[in-house]
Amino acid sequence: MEEILSQFIIDNFGLSVFIMVVIVIGIIFVSIWCYKVYAKVKKIDELPCDRHKDKMYEHDNAVTRIETSINFLTKEIDTAMKTFQHMNVKTDSFTKTNSPLSITEKGWEMVHRLGVDTMFEKNWPRINKLISEGVDTSSAYDINNFCIEQAVVFPEKFLSDEEISHLKEDAYQTGNALASYMKVIAVMSRDRFFEENGMNANDIDAKDKE
Repeated sequence: MEEILSQFIIDNFGLSVFIMVVIVIGIIFVSIWCYKVYAKVKKIDELPCDRHKDKMYEHDNAVTRIETSINFLTKEIDTAMKTFQHMNVKTDSFTKTNSPLSITEKGWEMVHRLGVDTMFEKNWPRINKLISEGVDTSSAYDINNFCIEQAVVFPEKFLSDEEISHLKEDAYQTGNALASYMKVIAVMSRDRFFEENGMNANDIDAKDKE
């Protein structure tokens, strides 16, 4: 039923609408959980000691369920993006969604055209520190995810405000999303970190198939 509904949306409204529907549903789902947790926490101080303990236990379980839901949603979106690529549906022209994520020819053209390689070299010391301190494992899979998530959500951790504005201007003129540019930065960061620490990007694919 879900596959039929998904195909109906894609056929009649387009891929972009389908992706937005998936994301909005996910946000609504997580928001409901967050509201419930907030409501519980707000009442905790009014409860007797024993009930306080029970409510804290419930709160911990609720947080765990939220984390599980977010992880599930992330994997579902990632799976959808990979499916689109296998169907030759372009969702991002700068990177390929196959595991591990890699930069396309068009992505490298953008890097050289905008001087992103120079930006990256300039910011590499702080990026290297961010990865070293932000990932508490030596797992290639975890490092890969950390780089992508941090670069897309917090671009200011990887580039200066002026550099980000430069990318935003090009994104506006070309109709691309800033996230597409930051994924390229993420791949460059991941690959440099792997190179300097004797790691192999193929280990990402091994973990991804588990």
